[in-house]
Amino acid sequence: MALPASEVRSQLRRIRDEPLVRQALLGHLRQPLRRRQFAAFGHGSLLIRPSWLYGTRHIAIGHGVVVLPGAWLAVERQAWDGAEPVLHIGDRVGIRSHCTISAAASIVVEDDVVFGGSVTVVDSDHTWAAGHPNVLYNPLQVAPIRIGRGSWIGDHATVLRGSTIGEFCMIGANSVVRGDIPDRSVAVGAPARVVGRTDAPG
Repeated sequence: MALPASEVRSQLRRIRDEPLVRQALLGHLRQPLRRRQFAAFGHGSLLIRPSWLYGTRHIAIGHGVVVLPGAWLAVERQAWDGAEPVLHIGDRVGIRSHCTISAAASIVVEDDVVFGGSVTVVDSDHTWAAGHPNVLYNPLQVAPIRIGRGSWIGDHATVLRGSTIGEFCMIGANSVVRGDIPDRSVAVGAPARVVGRTDAPG
């Protein structure tokens, strides 16, 4: 049965006015490609014009995830030998534009985490351990990262190797996290320090 003309016009206006509606339509068409490309790519997830994808066979993305343009998602080659995904992004995660996530050991982003723009999450540090003057030709130091469910990472924040951010935390814009942030903490600064508690549900 055909839709009434008014309903058709309403839907067309929504497609015109809502960028995510347009991207959802395109994303539906790209789902078969994404599911072949990644270890897992959940229903309703959108990966919009990434700037760099590397080691996607070792990346698992949950359901209802939105990754806005300019993202860098990488599993570095040294982590390709294992059978399990190295980078896990949970359900309903929101990642704003120009974020970087680079996993050489393990990065887990749990359900309902939200990243502001230009957030960086990297579980490795360059070294000069092999004596080469260019850090790119020396071994990495690596340690896993976990970001707990419901946490909110502010614009331009950086999360460094070995960090664990608890559930329902808020990390302030421009902060640098290295170490442990307890559940329901507000943490700001470089290095990030706990300055309060969130009013998260439960």
